[in-house]
Amino acid sequence: LEQFKSKTIAGGWLPEPWVSRLVLEGAGKVLVDEKTRWADGKFVTTHLLVTTKFLTQHPDVVKTLLEAHVETADWINSNTGAAKTTINTALKELTGKALADDVLARAFDQIVVTNDPAADSLGKTKDNAVQAGLLQEVDLKGIYNLTLLNEVLTAAGLPAVADAGLGKG
Repeated sequence: LEQFKSKTIAGGWLPEPWVSRLVLEGAGKVLVDEKTRWADGKFVTTHLLVTTKFLTQHPDVVKTLLEAHVETADWINSNTGAAKTTINTALKELTGKALADDVLARAFDQIVVTNDPAADSLGKTKDNAVQAGLLQEVDLKGIYNLTLLNEVLTAAGLPAVADAGLGKG
C-alpha cells in the first residue's frame, strides 16, 4: 500500500482486503476484476489442505476440521455483520491494526465464503502458469480428495462439490 501510494509501484494483482485498501486508501482503480475471467466468477484463492499421510492417519481430525469449516462458512454467510466484527477484532489482536470500516465493507462485498474448492479453476490456473513459463507442466491428478468434505456437506444438507477430474485416482 505504501509503495502504491508513493508511486514506487503502479499496480498489483492482489486478493482482498488489499484491493479494497488500494482503491480506498490509495486512490487506485480496478483495471480487471478477476471474477470476470472465470466461469461463474469462481476461482481458487485459498484451499484447506492436509497431507495424504495425515488424512490417512487422522481422518477423524480432518472430518472435524471440515465440519468446523462448513459451520464457519455458513455462520459468516448468515451473520455478515457479526462476521465482519469478529474478523476485524481478530485482525487487530493478531496484527495490532484493524481494517477501516469502509475497507472491510468493500472487501466483504468482493468475496464469497464457500465450501466449493472451484477445482476447475485450479487446473486452468496451472495451464496459464505453464503457458506463461512460470511453471513446468505438472499432473494435478489426485490433488483433490473431496470424500470427507462431501460427506460433511451431505450431512449438513448441502450440495456436494466436484473435483473437476483432479480427484484421487
